[in-house]
Amino acid sequence: MRFLTLAAFVLVSFGAAAHAEPAVATYAIVVGSNTGGPGQTDLRYAEDDARRVAAVLTELGGYTADTVDVVVHPTPDQLRERLAKLAERVQADVAAGRQARVFFYYSGHARAQAIDLGATELPLAELRERLFKVPAALTVVVLDACQSGAFSRIKGAQPAADFSYSSRQHLDATGVAVLASSSGSELSQESEQLKSSYFTHHFLVGLRGAGDANNDGQVSIDEAYRYAYHQTLLATAETAVGGQHVTFEADLKGHGEVPLSYPRAATAQIVLPARLEGKTLVEDRRAHAVVAETYKAKGAAVRIAVAPGDYDILVRDGDSLSRCPVTAPGEIDLDRCRHEALVADVAKGGAAWADPHRYMMVLDLVVGPEHHDAYTQNLSAFGYNEDLAPAGGFALTGLRQVLDKIWLGGTAGLSSIPSWKHDVVGTDNLHQQLDWSVATAMVTLRAEDAWPVEWLSGYAQLSGGLGIGHSALAGADGMTYSSTNLGPAFAAGLGVHAHFRHAGFSAGYEYAGAYAVKDLIGNTHAAGGNRLVLGFSWGF
Repeated sequence: MRFLTLAAFVLVSFGAAAHAEPAVATYAIVVGSNTGGPGQTDLRYAEDDARRVAAVLTELGGYTADTVDVVVHPTPDQLRERLAKLAERVQADVAAGRQARVFFYYSGHARAQAIDLGATELPLAELRERLFKVPAALTVVVLDACQSGAFSRIKGAQPAADFSYSSRQHLDATGVAVLASSSGSELSQESEQLKSSYFTHHFLVGLRGAGDANNDGQVSIDEAYRYAYHQTLLATAETAVGGQHVTFEADLKGHGEVPLSYPRAATAQIVLPARLEGKTLVEDRRAHAVVAETYKAKGAAVRIAVAPGDYDILVRDGDSLSRCPVTAPGEIDLDRCRHEALVADVAKGGAAWADPHRYMMVLDLVVGPEHHDAYTQNLSAFGYNEDLAPAGGFALTGLRQVLDKIWLGGTAGLSSIPSWKHDVVGTDNLHQQLDWSVATAMVTLRAEDAWPVEWLSGYAQLSGGLGIGHSALAGADGMTYSSTNLGPAFAAGLGVHAHFRHAGFSAGYEYAGAYAVKDLIGNTHAAGGNRLVLGFSWGF
């Protein structure tokens, strides 16, 4: 969770009322920084929030891609350079007789007097001064800032240094509107389910059309505030931290209502029909990602601008949960909705009905031909012959989701290698036999993403750790000689994973090796090779 501030600065009026308004140029600088400074934990969603803001500006805000400058993880000097270039572009427009509108967004860490950019900071007073030097007719500044980081996503444990309150005081000036994500005594929060801050998510959903209260096809600053206020308070009232109240101050001289987005211009919209009621979540079926979450009241249709494609709409009304498929552009057909059972919540701040799995156990069966190297060549030279049976074994992996699409955990495995036999010359049915096996203990990193449908994922997996090799030579005299050796082990593979609720099945390819089988003359066998992997998984 994080401390947020959303501030909107507006306007220096140009020209007399009798003059026609010249063409307006639009520019945006959108900044995101996940990196924490001293004593701060890295954020997860600040940079993603910045990219989402940039996407809405280009889709619905009237900005073009070449005028939206997305800056990820900058230093203070890099940010100063981008602001200076912006000022030069706007000054050129003013000289040419054009007005300019500027949108500045920052999402990341902050303290009471500065925004933090990794180990260094940019003073708030300097940021204000540089922004005010840009001669734009309309400037909108959004500061989505957190004061400190923790895994629980609660930011800013000292309300006396609340960034949203402090920045409102320091940024107040003539012709400025300030929209802050929380009051001076509250903590702002992020949602693991939404992969975003609560406020920024609902602010953007409002800009996508949910905030268009008068149905004129555009969303003003005032409409965006009212929507974000109610939805943020509703969402955070259910969390352990408690309700979060958005605040708004405005001094919009000469412009009346200032539109921030134009959802009527979207290429596709999803229509939530008038009789639909309940907490509504819009999920992109292909990306398996939440696009919007809102509370839909009965009595008026709501339009949400989205990209064309297939979506699932999850509606929770009390203890009832419905899943409604829809293709955008289109309207939900309530007769096609199917009822589903609610599941237990597993993520703090997330919705119970989203059924997220944060942990996964995978049991893999592996089989394939054994790798041949100098060790096996030496066996052949001494008259040993390899059994035709393939190498085989199993691996048990425990994983925890640490980032979106990224899992981290450990793997324990055991595999046996085909026996090698050497017939004793001059005897019947007497031979020497070499058997070996390898156990492994490795750290495992797995990347998995839904494709091409939500229940089928593609994955890539990399493991590294320790191998323990055991070899046993049974002589013709009935004596057995054995040895155990240690060495590095690795495995790399990819495949597909079909998952249904908790259970899942996977199939893939893997190349594995463990340098843990040695002979008396110094050869080391890289036990392993190409493997076919079949697995069973359980998510919880």
